[in-house]
Amino acid sequence: MLSVQRHPHFPPRRRRILLTALIGVLALFAAACGDSDSGDSSSSDSDGSGGLSGSIFITGSSTVEPVTNLLAESFAAANPSVAFSVQGPGSGDGHKAACAGEVPIWNSSRQIKDSEAECLAEAGIDFIELRVGIDGISVITSAENDAIDCLDFEDLYSLIGIESTGIGSWADANDLNVALGGEGSFPDADLEIFAPGEESGTFDSFVEIALEGVWEARVESGDADENFAVRPDYNASADDNVIIDGVAGNGTSLGWVGFAFADQNRERVRLVEIDGGDGCTAPTPETIASAAFPISRFLYTYIDAGQADDPAVKAFVDYMLSDEGQAFVIEAGYVNLDPADLEQGRSNWSNRTTGRTF
Repeated sequence: MLSVQRHPHFPPRRRRILLTALIGVLALFAAACGDSDSGDSSSSDSDGSGGLSGSIFITGSSTVEPVTNLLAESFAAANPSVAFSVQGPGSGDGHKAACAGEVPIWNSSRQIKDSEAECLAEAGIDFIELRVGIDGISVITSAENDAIDCLDFEDLYSLIGIESTGIGSWADANDLNVALGGEGSFPDADLEIFAPGEESGTFDSFVEIALEGVWEARVESGDADENFAVRPDYNASADDNVIIDGVAGNGTSLGWVGFAFADQNRERVRLVEIDGGDGCTAPTPETIASAAFPISRFLYTYIDAGQADDPAVKAFVDYMLSDEGQAFVIEAGYVNLDPADLEQGRSNWSNRTTGRTF
């Protein structure tokens, strides 16, 4: 029996997908009681009326999860005999589940890593890669914290990088900040950090974009630990709600989450401007789409090519790539793809092109 795991707090509209999924799953379970041969993560048969039936298990990125939930809700309304289980434990978890052959579809808030692609290859699994949309990663602090308006990558490394391990106040990072070429003007206030854990694609993307360049230079100079870029002593969570609650509840906090989630919580958290070398830039749909905002990234969905022609899977991915399906990217708070990227994904899917293509 498939299970549905969701964040504990979400808007009423998003709750309906849970009800749809649970009803469908219970129906499948009842039918399966007389059929001991069922057990595939994705299966589809005729429901007797010419429609689709079966189940689709989708896991992976918590950032991409809202888009998938909206798509699954709409698709299930037209295909009530298809049950969905949509989970968002993290991009890394999604790739692990795919490598174990547990899922037909999985999401990632960053492109698949070499090690993950190698794991799939060793398991004999070919994957089809689709870009879903564009998101920014928002650095956030409490709405009460008016001392911090803009941070550059050196500032972020001073506060979050491996060399800041043990630092308990903003001011304690000033010496490192000066060593990195900064002004060393952080305020004398407690520093509490709330952010995604290592299983999250948002963690990976943030490190790669915001910290890696500074960290690698420090490693080369012999000043930083070459094994890890981020300080381990922060409050890590796979649940964006927990991160928002932590930042909002601590007046001099710091953290990062996907832009769409931060944007929905502007009354509770402040979205910090980021200077990537061209001046301070606020995260907005426009600056993210144009890549003017320095911490922007593509979002991905992957399909097990061996399960791509399952009727329910095929129909769902067709719907996801349709113009109607693409509207949910905006509804979920993200930025639509450039037409060329969307057409590349449609070509990948229609031709069953496997491997990295972006």
